[in-house]
Amino acid sequence: MGSSSRQVQIADGSRIGIRGGVGLYYAIPNTVAFQDVVGIPPFAPIVILPPTDFKDPFGSLGLTNPFPANFGGLDKKVGSDATFPDGPIAFYQIFDQDFRLPTIALWNLTLERQIGKSWLARAAYVGNKGTHLFGTADQESGLREGNPAIYSPGQSTVDNEQARRLYPAFGHVGIIDSAINSHYNSLQLTVEKRLSHGLTVLANYAWSKELNGFAPVGAYNSSTNPFDRRFDYGLSDDDVAHAFKFSAVYQLPHIGAGGPAGKLVNGWGLSTIVRWQGGFPFTIFSGYDKSYSGVNEDRADFTGTSIQQAKLSSGRSHGALVQQWFKTSLFQPNTIGTFGNTGKNILRGPRTFATNMALVKETKITERAGVQFRAEAFNVFNNVNFYNPDHTQADAQFGQITVARDPRILQFALKVMF
Repeated sequence: MGSSSRQVQIADGSRIGIRGGVGLYYAIPNTVAFQDVVGIPPFAPIVILPPTDFKDPFGSLGLTNPFPANFGGLDKKVGSDATFPDGPIAFYQIFDQDFRLPTIALWNLTLERQIGKSWLARAAYVGNKGTHLFGTADQESGLREGNPAIYSPGQSTVDNEQARRLYPAFGHVGIIDSAINSHYNSLQLTVEKRLSHGLTVLANYAWSKELNGFAPVGAYNSSTNPFDRRFDYGLSDDDVAHAFKFSAVYQLPHIGAGGPAGKLVNGWGLSTIVRWQGGFPFTIFSGYDKSYSGVNEDRADFTGTSIQQAKLSSGRSHGALVQQWFKTSLFQPNTIGTFGNTGKNILRGPRTFATNMALVKETKITERAGVQFRAEAFNVFNNVNFYNPDHTQADAQFGQITVARDPRILQFALKVMF
């Protein structure tokens, strides 16, 4: 698969340009997932041995070589007559029979305008679409449960979960499928000043929305409802609706002084990076398996009329924010036999704001040697930036914020260059 791009200049000497491009690509398969699947009997095992005689690794440990008799070899094909270990404690990872390679489509359209000699303004629409995506435990969420328990009104209990599974002779079956789709659309605005008079500036703002069908943060399967894949389609865990970044580097003008005074007053530079962005979304889990599916990832029920009722003001004191980020009284355990009536990532956590600065002094000692001094400050204004609150309804800390991001950090460095 490939891509195509096009650039158009309005007229000779014009300061306006239009660029656009479209691409379609296959995603790289997750080879770790393949290893997990083929490492399950009867197809193949994963054998881990301590350091031993490589000429006879099994015999040197007093073991019988299990290959190829037990797992199929060149002289023994394993097919539809394969025998799988059974029982509720057996766990399998299998590929969906309709598994397909993921494809990613990307597109963009950009309008640029030069302003003066060193300024540039840019507006771009950027989007992409992922099709046949898949998630495993080392990527997004874990595998989709392929052997859930069926709820029977008035008859379902935790004790009879195994008997209610689709295939009662087997335990959990983790399926690696390719049924997840994603969509991303954004407006990206940029203002850039190329280096002149010792100053360079770059500022950009993005207004975007990202949707996908991955299970939300807090789930350990790639689908929280094993009977309905659409249940997990919603805002992505890393969706940030608004993000602004500003960076600048300024080299102080050279003063025509010689000797020690010149070395002291010249060679100074100041740089800064400012980042402001909205909060990340999160999902409200119930913390109970009231669906009696054995997946244990039910969502809470919302008792209000609009999710806006659950949003509390972010202008409250820090003490009030950490005690209750959202109105927890509007959520309750999900109704028995259901997976909850709340959607994926329906609320957002706190926004973040941080300013980093660096002061640099470079001093020439000789033609080949010099000294660089750096004083750096991260989150220089010591803004309090919180992580998302606890979002499991059964937890004692439900709705509370217990973790904050880094406070102000200062560091100094002296470097000798030669």
